[in-house]
Amino acid sequence: MMDTRLNEVLVHIDEALDEDSLHSLEEGIRRDAGVVSVGHNPEQSHMIMVVYDSESTRASSLLHSIQEQGLHAQLIGL
Repeated sequence: MMDTRLNEVLVHIDEALDEDSLHSLEEGIRRDAGVVSVGHNPEQSHMIMVVYDSESTRASSLLHSIQEQGLHAQLIGL
């Protein structure tokens, strides 16, 4: 049995993204090491939920990779 430490973080994206842009952003986040799951509610497309293994990555690293794409975003604690 693997000993993983799963955490989830909600990311608020300031920009209004269309569905194609959101899916592209989510695919990029999924490629980050340690990311287990990424998704958004179509009715709240500016909020993205990310589940990740805290042994492999940190929420701040995920946020930084989103910001490197030119987006303005903040982490929202759960």
